[in-house]
Amino acid sequence: MEQRKLNDQANTLVDLAKTQNVMYDLVSELQERSEELDKRIGTLEDKLDAVTGSLQALPCLISQAITQQQQDLLDGIVHRFRPASLGSDCSWTPSRRRRSPSTAPHTSSDSG
Repeated sequence: MEQRKLNDQANTLVDLAKTQNVMYDLVSELQERSEELDKRIGTLEDKLDAVTGSLQALPCLISQAITQQQQDLLDGIVHRFRPASLGSDCSWTPSRRRRSPSTAPHTSSDSG
């Protein structure tokens, strides 16, 4: 009977040692995962900071783009309708020219 108790105690010690090893492995794995998770969270925070910075700069960039488009539009309108006397390279000529009396077609009012 005494031998059986000693065997049971020995088995219990072996089981405790195995359990301790399993627990140590689990704790080690949890620490590794925790470190990996901390790195990933740090990366996400950096990316979030970059996105936040971009979003904060967006209103200014939109304003600049709209201002540039408006300026380009106004420049195009001014260039299109600028009189020749203001120094444009092309002189403006009306699409319909007045004919001189010698080349004008004869009308009934000319026979008078």
